[in-house]
Amino acid sequence: MSPHQALAEVIGAIGEAGFPAAAASAVGRLLGFDLAAIVIHSDGSGPGGRMPELLFDNFDAAGGRRGIETYLRVTHSVSPILARRPMGRAFRARDFAVRRLPGQEAAAGHLLPAPEEELGFRTVGWPEGLEEIGLHLGTRAGLVEFGLYRQRPRRRATDRDLRHLDALGAPIAAAFDKHLALSRPGPGPGGRHAAGLTGREREVLDLLLAGCSSEAVALRLGIGRFTVKDHRKRIFRKLGVGSLAELFACCRS
Repeated sequence: MSPHQALAEVIGAIGEAGFPAAAASAVGRLLGFDLAAIVIHSDGSGPGGRMPELLFDNFDAAGGRRGIETYLRVTHSVSPILARRPMGRAFRARDFAVRRLPGQEAAAGHLLPAPEEELGFRTVGWPEGLEEIGLHLGTRAGLVEFGLYRQRPRRRATDRDLRHLDALGAPIAAAFDKHLALSRPGPGPGGRHAAGLTGREREVLDLLLAGCSSEAVALRLGIGRFTVKDHRKRIFRKLGVGSLAELFACCRS
């Protein structure tokens, strides 16, 4: 795959429920990374504010669900990469390594010293031995953290890999900006009810309201069927409904 082909896949998915998954898949295949996490940090998110919003991840494949959830709740606040925010430029996590654990009290108990890891520490539950590269994308909805991961291979990411990612940075940021403008909850059916849901939960909700089964949702979003069921349970709980019929009645009222 070439950078142009990867970008074409990203642009072609704008406005679709599976856009973040498509973007992660295209860029990951281009550079040889099989894991991804895409998080949006909106105004007010961070220590003492709202949690960042998870747009996409496939960390279930690496047993990293606990690590992702802990990162969103707590340890993003001590990320040395986020602290320096290399906006619009591709980065390697290993270039931000620290020699001691970040000292913020809120993160105590959620971090492990790990000099063998790229940052020099690891969030509890985060998969071990990962190489990370990524982009920070500025959008009108907030900072999009686009991280790509894989088990550390013999050949690690090179300057050429970063140049490929750099070249994609501005058009991918524009694609995310357009997609987020199209997909944020609006005044239409279900919009006001979805305000308290995460990005992934909104994607699942939109597909459920479009009549998709759990299996169809899983295929569209590139996640497991049981993960879809977990999202459904959380959506039902947050919206105070107990069945699909009640969900339709709630969101179309």
